[in-house]
Amino acid sequence: MKAAVLYTFNEDLVIEDVPIADPGDREVLVRIIATGVCHSDLSAAKGKSRPKLPIILGHEAAGIVESTGSAVSKVQKGDHVILSWAPNCGECFYCHKRLPTMCDTYGDAAGGGTLWNGARRLGSAEKPVNHFTCVSSFAELAVVPESGCSKIEKDIPFEVAALVGCAVTTGFGAVVNDARVEAGEVVGVIGVGGVGINAIHAASVAGAEAVVAIDINPEKEAVARSFGATHFLNSATQDVAAELKALSRGRGPDSIIDCTGRPAAIALAYNSVRLGGSVISVGIAAKGEMVSLPASTLPNTQKRIIGSNYGGGVPERDFERILGLYRAGRYDLDRQVGERVPIEQINEAFRWLEQGVLARTLVCFDR
Repeated sequence: MKAAVLYTFNEDLVIEDVPIADPGDREVLVRIIATGVCHSDLSAAKGKSRPKLPIILGHEAAGIVESTGSAVSKVQKGDHVILSWAPNCGECFYCHKRLPTMCDTYGDAAGGGTLWNGARRLGSAEKPVNHFTCVSSFAELAVVPESGCSKIEKDIPFEVAALVGCAVTTGFGAVVNDARVEAGEVVGVIGVGGVGINAIHAASVAGAEAVVAIDINPEKEAVARSFGATHFLNSATQDVAAELKALSRGRGPDSIIDCTGRPAAIALAYNSVRLGGSVISVGIAAKGEMVSLPASTLPNTQKRIIGSNYGGGVPERDFERILGLYRAGRYDLDRQVGERVPIEQINEAFRWLEQGVLARTLVCFDR
């Protein structure tokens, strides 16, 4: 199959033919139709998350089931599917605690660049290639765990389905599952990117009275407002804490979702949220970075800091909820689809991402 392989951090991915093995027990072979180019892929390519090399990146994807391994009952050949980058075993401590995105089995596999049993289906014995988050969708085909496949209706566009596989669910879930935004609340969202747009949109759909988008780039105001932001604050030129207080009857927002991972942004969110409010931390900070908070305020303000991984819920359940809203015309996914490019332009797509492109670029393969 044709694939984009990362051999060296901070260098371009190499487009080449890579062998792929048949799916094993409880595994599925999927023909990738569309895959988003996400900041998590870029961070890996730049060496920030330090995956094992060589590796095929890509984790936000949708496609068609080509074949299945033994004991697969969830999907069959010809099904259209969204791929989840957090498949779960259903049997470990965290799965039993209803925290499937914390699954021990998945964590071990993702860290080792393998699938469930430590095996690799990419490359050859002489030249093995590592898996990325049990997906590796920057390729024409992917072998994935059965629990990482979610069947969808065939009228859902693959580009839309791919985005639901990561950015959409992450932002939507941070609002719905973690912040639990209710009608009439005031919500702040720091960082108007792929995830931030969905946090803004989900808060608006949930009936928030005010949705305040916060970013250093004034060009993002228009897109933020188009997805439901009622206000926009430029953190480079405005006193964000004071403005947020003024917009929330002097109290501060009920919740603030940080999609940047910057320590300063998390501290700003904590200092700005109301008493008893929630700070939802979604963005990934660089390794070693720390957040400094006034410890004396922790008990008497009852503010909560919540880490949000993949939207803090059950990915497959959230996929269904989001697509249900989409089909009902209540959640806009079509406008989030940006440029569609062939795999040969993957490195160019990474450079667009670094430059701050607003809509999601997707690598699309011919069917």
